[in-house]
Amino acid sequence: MLRNDPSFNRLPQGQQQRLVQQLNSVNKMPDQQRERRLARAENLEHLPAEDRMHINRSAREWTTLPQDRQAMMKNAFRDLRSVPPDQRSTVLNSSRYQSQFTQQERGILSDLLRVEPFEPPK
Repeated sequence: MLRNDPSFNRLPQGQQQRLVQQLNSVNKMPDQQRERRLARAENLEHLPAEDRMHINRSAREWTTLPQDRQAMMKNAFRDLRSVPPDQRSTVLNSSRYQSQFTQQERGILSDLLRVEPFEPPK
């Protein structure tokens, strides 16, 4: 189906291959993970271009942080997914998170959580 799309066929071969690999990867995910990934992509798609660029910049900044900081942020991100979106900012700015993360790190978390779907605690 994708190979019949003229806009896909106009992409460079390398980009076509990456897209096909990404689709295959998403299709192999467990249902819950796939649904969350698709919901995140949809949320991102509905943002203005400037906001998307800001979120992408935060994602790149995350990768420049030391591994131990990334691991701490990953745990916080996982925890914060279970906080309703309208309460995430309050929690991120709580004394607990202010003492654990720098302002830059909290900003990165805040940006990435903007498109992360709510995941109720299990």
